[in-house]
Amino acid sequence: MPLTRRAFTVGALSAAAASGALSLPRGALAAPNTAYAMAYFTETPNGVGADYGLHLAVSRDGLNWTPLNQNNPVITPTAGQLGLRDPFVLRRTDGTFVVLATDLKGTNWGLTSQYLHVWDSTDLTAFTGYRRIRMHTLDTHTWAPTAFWDAARGQYAIVYSANNGRDVLFVNYTSDFRTVSAPQVYFSPGFGVLDGDVVVDGGTTYLYYKNLDDGYLYGARSATGAPNSFPRTPAACGRETRSRHRCCCAPTRAAGGCGATRSARSTTTTTPGPRPPSRATRGRR
Repeated sequence: MPLTRRAFTVGALSAAAASGALSLPRGALAAPNTAYAMAYFTETPNGVGADYGLHLAVSRDGLNWTPLNQNNPVITPTAGQLGLRDPFVLRRTDGTFVVLATDLKGTNWGLTSQYLHVWDSTDLTAFTGYRRIRMHTLDTHTWAPTAFWDAARGQYAIVYSANNGRDVLFVNYTSDFRTVSAPQVYFSPGFGVLDGDVVVDGGTTYLYYKNLDDGYLYGARSATGAPNSFPRTPAACGRETRSRHRCCCAPTRAAGGCGATRSARSTTTTTPGPRPPSRATRGRR
């Protein structure tokens, strides 16, 4: 799992979406851009300073960040594992927000976790309607959710990492983030993948993910965004370094589908420690 996660632009700061971490459907009610925000959790290699609640930080330029709430969490789960990882914020078609997060506190990668934490918000200053939604009944994890509006289906797609003998990306569809469709495989290229991020740009859907065989980030694109519609051998994204973080590349129509601008899915104030050990084929982080 990444240490912390995801930069995004928030409506609470009178801003429209600017990156894959806050996904804004076209036509959504959005105020003019004025600032960026980042959703993250904190974790250090020795556990000191670890806080598995939702943190927010703000920036005017996307480079210099100021933690909000004195770098204390703005919300903390009260059910499940009582902690979160991988927070994701989606701006819905009505201009309100939904927060999704992995139901996991700490680094027990072998834990079966079938749920996601969910909150609603109108402005990202107050969070209501806390609940957990069950995504599947499998003996596996539900990690690193990302979501987007699927205009063809008229529903939201929730994509996440799971394992069905190999690490793959699953998807469930929903209209209200309370009930979801049955899970189905979204992307399984024949090797282990983790930490998908989906960005819709016009009529093209971009998928970025980590290849567990080589540790690199990759990008693929689809004309529909439907399950199993992405090529199995897309172009590499940022091959000069291996990454412990989720890919957050800017979408582009250039060959390969991966933009020149890259950032980690999140920011941390500490130096990342060693990668957690692999647990056979399941959930290598």
